[in-house]
Amino acid sequence: MYHWLVPRLVFPAAELLGGRRVRSELSRLREIQWLPAPRVEALAVDRLRSLVAHATAHVPYYRDLFGRAGVGAGDIRSGSDLSRFPITTKTDLRSAFPVASTADDLPAQRRRPMVTSGSSGRPLEFYWDRSAADELLGSYLFSLEWAGAAIWQTRLVVASPAYFYTNSVPSSRWRRRLRRVALGEHSVSLAANQVSVAGLREIVARLPGRREYFIRGYPSALADLAGELVRTPEPLPSYPRAVIAFAENVTPPNAAIIREAFRCRVTNYYTSWEVPQMAQTCPDNPDLLHVNSRRVVLRIVRDDGTDAKPGEPGRVVVTDLANRVMPFINYLVDDHAVGGAACPCGRGLPTLAAVDGRSLERITTPRGDRVSGGMLGQFLVSVVGVLPYALEYQAEQTGPGAVTLRIVPTERYTLEFGRSLRGQVETFLGPDMSVALDVVSRIPVERSGKRLIIRPLEAGHRE
Repeated sequence: MYHWLVPRLVFPAAELLGGRRVRSELSRLREIQWLPAPRVEALAVDRLRSLVAHATAHVPYYRDLFGRAGVGAGDIRSGSDLSRFPITTKTDLRSAFPVASTADDLPAQRRRPMVTSGSSGRPLEFYWDRSAADELLGSYLFSLEWAGAAIWQTRLVVASPAYFYTNSVPSSRWRRRLRRVALGEHSVSLAANQVSVAGLREIVARLPGRREYFIRGYPSALADLAGELVRTPEPLPSYPRAVIAFAENVTPPNAAIIREAFRCRVTNYYTSWEVPQMAQTCPDNPDLLHVNSRRVVLRIVRDDGTDAKPGEPGRVVVTDLANRVMPFINYLVDDHAVGGAACPCGRGLPTLAAVDGRSLERITTPRGDRVSGGMLGQFLVSVVGVLPYALEYQAEQTGPGAVTLRIVPTERYTLEFGRSLRGQVETFLGPDMSVALDVVSRIPVERSGKRLIIRPLEAGHRE
């Protein structure tokens, strides 16, 4: 029913009566993907130039940064011209937040407070632009189309247990109920460190009628689940329309076992908390990801900040074209990637040949549960509320049942909070795990320059 109602009635009515732009955004993305590459870039550059002019005039941080560099909106004629602009880091925005990093000409009602999951070991507070909600939803619907799924299909989320916490917030419950009635949207969360084939089979069996579903989750957890599934003779009651992996790097072995076990395509969805919906696997060519040029300008740069050539690995620097409340311009993401060549599918969107840098280090408990950096970070930020009390954190597995949690404290840190933190992390990891808390002045980076949120047991002191 919803596959007919939503596109034909719900979205048109929302646009006509409520002024929502979701259908228009979805239609625009459907058109943009088939434009020639120069036209795709020209549309992105128009938005980029407007964003830079806005940030220069109304965001103190960028006004000072671009002024010192002697650059402005008039210097942008192509995406590559961003190489002349200074790169902004998390540390820069953390120091500027909230006054200097936030536009002074927009109402406070447009600010949606957010915080990253802390998968790098140090969360970032920031604002989303509420006026970009329709663009984000339209982009999400477009990403589902590419993956072979739809919003009215049941979504099984295999991710951090913090999803259970997030879904328990009253405002989220009401919003979820409204979307379920209007769009048929239904989501079920499964803890990535505890999910099993038996549990998955039970959930799928309970889906009403012949309701279709798709899976979103951490690829490491999905690969573990897939490995168990292929070793189990009993099939699932039904199989998903698609598997969408996010938050971690999708390795070729992981993609292969997930595809074999779930009997559907595997989509790599490249996103982040602060700049969502950056790129996704091409629906016609699984070897490449297409950058969403309606959403972002994405560059791959060398260590000196110059643009890397296609096929050359480098660091990801991204500009969010929709967030005018707290712009992310030439923003250094904690990831590495490889730019790709033109895709044979005919789409004019830029490509990525690979995305790397999402840590796959994990804590493994004696009973076999696996906890990734993303899972631990989201638990610490969303459930424990570590952000006001700690600047950075890192967990090192020192034995089969032992973890040392290091934190760099803020002035608000107390011994009482430390005791609570230790107890909550022990409960999170399970009854067979003990946690020691180590309060330190700094957490050193690895020789690679990365700061690991988890140092696994098998790696010892590997750098």
